[in-house]
Amino acid sequence: MHPLLLGVASLVVLGAVAGVAGLLLARGRRGPAASTAVLVGVVAAFAGAFTGYLLGPKGGGGAFLTGPAWTGAALGAVLAVVLLLSVLSRRRPRA
Repeated sequence: MHPLLLGVASLVVLGAVAGVAGLLLARGRRGPAASTAVLVGVVAAFAGAFTGYLLGPKGGGGAFLTGPAWTGAALGAVLAVVLLLSVLSRRRPRA
């Protein structure tokens, strides 16, 4: 399998896991829809990986997913889902 395709698939899985973990943490509170949480996790994982790649040292041969990229992806996905949960829990239901 091509390394870039494997990296992209890994980021999708990482973001989806972060979204599902956020849903489990929001149990009993007003949380996001499952698709919203997973989508936010995936988008934030890509944004975090790109930021980590730009700011961190580059791997040999131009490897895309280096250690800083993985760290950025994980932190980005988790922080985005936590922020989403925080925003949704502060909203008051309409009467």
